[in-house]
Amino acid sequence: MRRLRVTVLGPVRAWNGPVEIGLGPARRRALFAMLAANANRPVTRAELIRALWGESAPSTAAGNIYTYVSGLRRSLGPAGGMLRSGRAGYTLRLEPGALDADRFEALCEAAVEPAAAGRSGQAVALLDEALALWQGEAYANVTGLFADLDRHRLTELRIAAAERRARLVLTGGGDDALIADLTALVRDHPLHEPFHELLMCALHRAGRGTEALDVFHAARRVLVGELGVEPGPALRELQSRILAAAAAPAAPAEPAVPVTPAAVAAPAVPRWGRLVGRDGELALLRGLLAALGEGRSAIVWIEGEPGIGKSALLDAALHEARALGHRVARGSAEELSSRFPLHVMRRALRLEDVPHDDPATAVDRVLDHVRRLTAEGPLVLAVDHLQWADEASLLAWERLAALTRWLPLLLVATARPEPGRRDLARLRRGVSTRDGHLIRLTPLPPSDIEQIFGRTVGVPPGATLRSLAPLAAGNPLYARELVTGLVAEDGVRVVDGLAEVAARADEMPRSLLDTVRASLDHLSPGAREALRYAALLGDAFAVAEVAAVTGRTPFDLMADLEEAVTADVLVDAGSELAFRQPVLRRALAGSIPAALRPTLHRHAAQALADNGGPLTRVADHLLAGPPEVDEWLVGWLVAHGAELSRQAPEPARELLRRALASPRLPQAARATLAALLDGPDR
Repeated sequence: MRRLRVTVLGPVRAWNGPVEIGLGPARRRALFAMLAANANRPVTRAELIRALWGESAPSTAAGNIYTYVSGLRRSLGPAGGMLRSGRAGYTLRLEPGALDADRFEALCEAAVEPAAAGRSGQAVALLDEALALWQGEAYANVTGLFADLDRHRLTELRIAAAERRARLVLTGGGDDALIADLTALVRDHPLHEPFHELLMCALHRAGRGTEALDVFHAARRVLVGELGVEPGPALRELQSRILAAAAAPAAPAEPAVPVTPAAVAAPAVPRWGRLVGRDGELALLRGLLAALGEGRSAIVWIEGEPGIGKSALLDAALHEARALGHRVARGSAEELSSRFPLHVMRRALRLEDVPHDDPATAVDRVLDHVRRLTAEGPLVLAVDHLQWADEASLLAWERLAALTRWLPLLLVATARPEPGRRDLARLRRGVSTRDGHLIRLTPLPPSDIEQIFGRTVGVPPGATLRSLAPLAAGNPLYARELVTGLVAEDGVRVVDGLAEVAARADEMPRSLLDTVRASLDHLSPGAREALRYAALLGDAFAVAEVAAVTGRTPFDLMADLEEAVTADVLVDAGSELAFRQPVLRRALAGSIPAALRPTLHRHAAQALADNGGPLTRVADHLLAGPPEVDEWLVGWLVAHGAELSRQAPEPARELLRRALASPRLPQAARATLAALLDGPDR
């Protein structure tokens, strides 16, 4: 049988050997694209229906799916056997590398290791091969929810690959085509600041400083005009360096901030200088650094939720270690590098001659190197984001922890809680058994959050800005994103020397909500899905309510909800569960498309009602649902309107008014509902 080959990095197309296959009309082609993107695993009919029609699927959708699959089998001809059906759904069988998107991602990942090892030419060649696979916009001839989401994902990967390639070429001295390539990337992605930065660097190195400064000013016009934000610290710092190198006169000073309201732009802050609070934790680390100078070793494990300040605390401690004259080796694990043995340890210790094919020998090489370093004096070895480290690096960390009894070594790791990771749990327990120090970073108090507000804005926060401190949930990253988002939206003004904001009861900056959602990415897909539905139910909810809305059993849900409790997203609230902070719920609810939320609220209302849920919660979801009045809503109001009026008069009155305003309301029901609206208690 000839090999089936599929491309989605451009128009969706397929070939059976050298012969292109006609995939048919738009929805059939979209169905094929989803099966190809999920090759070699079953895709359920429900998933296909949602991908093709969203929430507006016709009653004939299931039959249409069958028709599309039959048509695809005919079009595939001899390769039709690669499209299989079963009880779990439909599966398209593809050989490794048969889908161009898979090859693109594999090549990008393959470039990580040679880039880290200093073999930039090999890494650039792999990235060139990956980027050459693109033939236009991904899924160019396909529409639908799935195509939109995967198109966005792949585009982000393409931008990241292009940026990584440009940095590698620039680090290697550049080439004749780099400036032209970067100029095209800036044109195609004008809001991606790193491309402006790289083009400025390339022009400056080529002796074209004036053009580099022109790029800065062009970038600033775009960013201010399109997003309402000033260029970031990297661009501003690069502009200053170019001006200084050219011995040009200082740039005209910006107008002083007047006492009357004026827009705010946040200044750059050195990374290690951003630490706010954590006095006790930093004092502990200072003591350990002092003890290290006397030859006493220690192990430290710093943990906490994403954005809580683990890396900032580590940076502050390492800054002080260097000030004390200690040698410091620091590595940061990356999610994409976890496949490469000892990646983070090699980067931290600057080891190049470590074998890749024998992990045990490689770990021994790391330990020998640390022994040699500590023979010359005390060493601080820190690994940031240990939860992303590869297995060999975890083994090396564990064995180094055992060696701290004999070596002048301060071994430090930061990690976030990872439910279900037994390897991390074992390392964490080992810290305690070796009399190490477990530092659990908890949310900061409001006074510290207010201090972060002031540092981010550049002036002390006023009463209105301080009132927003609870929205940050004690998380430093959330605090910075909250203020940065407000500044970008022109929502901060300086009044009498204080930063103030306009009153905003329900609105949060998109940047904050995006950051909160990203901080939940470490949860499993099942847990995130359960949390999204739970977020629709409110700050607190019963497990039975989530089960009713999702259609899953409470037993099936418990593992996902327990994972969220372990990760501090949910907390016990008596007979219910509750979101630890309202910002978590709002971010999750905001991840549901706005057009879809009313339909989900309507579904939640009926599911809760069918399962005996509280009338007031059913009413809340009905009020948040679509304005249309249907037969079920009328029947529910007739049956429960009187009791709802006693429990929650205002919601009951609004629902009754909606129903009575509908021309489709049956006459018999109209009389009953009108009587409820005009009852004696009205």
